[in-house]
Order: sequence, then C-alpha cells, then structure tokens
Amino acid sequence: MKLVKIDDDLYFNSDFIESVEADGKESTIITMTSGEVFSPNIPIKKVLDAICGSEEHLGEIEDLQKQIYALQSKVAISNARK
Repeated sequence: MKLVKIDDDLYFNSDFIESVEADGKESTIITMTSGEVFSPNIPIKKVLDAICGSEEHLGEIEDLQKQIYALQSKVAISNARK
C-alpha cells in the first residue's frame, strides 16, 4: 500500500488509482479502480507530483505510513491477547 497525500485532508492508495485527468487549470479528476470518481480543486501537476513521489510529499507520506503500521501492530497485539 502506498498512500498518496493529495491535499491536507485527502489521501489515496495509489495502487487503486486508475486514471488522472486535468479538469481545467485548477481541478483534477481522479478515477479509482472501484469506479469512484473524485474531483479535487487541485492542479493536475500537484496530483501527479504526489503520485510520482516528489520530494515535497515523500516525508509526510512516510510519517503517515509509520503511524498506520504502528496502529496496526497495536491492534494485532490487542487481538492476540483476547
């Protein structure tokens, strides 16, 4: 799983992104493999930089992934004790 931070409160698993299209200068259409479509008011360059892993996004995503793995480990340990 590779989480992609598109905006402050918008993350996607890049494994499930089917297509990315420009929708004007300041908007992008993101289609997921499930058929769900998102249209954030974010330029396509910023979306593509996030998906491709520009330096701006890498540190934040790595920190978030570490937090997710830590939570998953805590849940697994908690479930094993039951």
